Amino acid sequence: MGIALSPTLGLGAGQKPATVITSNSMTASSQKNQAIFRGNVKMVQEDLVVHSDIMIVYFKEKQSPPSSAGEQPSGQNSKKEIRFIEAKGHVKIFKGKSRATCQRAIYDKVAEKVILRGSPIAWQEGTRISGPKMTMYLTENRSVVEGGTQVIIEGTEEN
Repeated sequence: MGIALSPTLGLGAGQKPATVITSNSMTASSQKNQAIFRGNVKMVQEDLVVHSDIMIVYFKEKQSPPSSAGEQPSGQNSKKEIRFIEAKGHVKIFKGKSRATCQRAIYDKVAEKVILRGSPIAWQEGTRISGPKMTMYLTENRSVVEGGTQVIIEGTEEN
């Protein structure tokens, strides 16, 4: 049975797109401001798709605009937004024509970047890149590899 978390659904224009996470099970803790997804985990946010064995979503309180006159704040209507997401175990990341694998990835939602560790390998248009730590800057469509890099560029066939 899939469980979905969509903490950004229903936001007004100009807000970030919805993040949808499905898994076999979920454990949420309001006290820790986190949710742990286990088994067949899949996160989708626009064209970013992340698969993993375990995914931990860390939340923060959402900054809400000042309420209009006469409205009383309600603790039950407290909104949370995603700070970052940690994916562990058999991580596969897809964005457009790019893809990557690793053992652990941290998605910083505010900075729109993904940090890959644990034998990260990325592929894009005939190029394979690997190294100990890789950072994918999603809005800039670029990656940085630190600690030693190997790049393999596939040959092209000539007619």
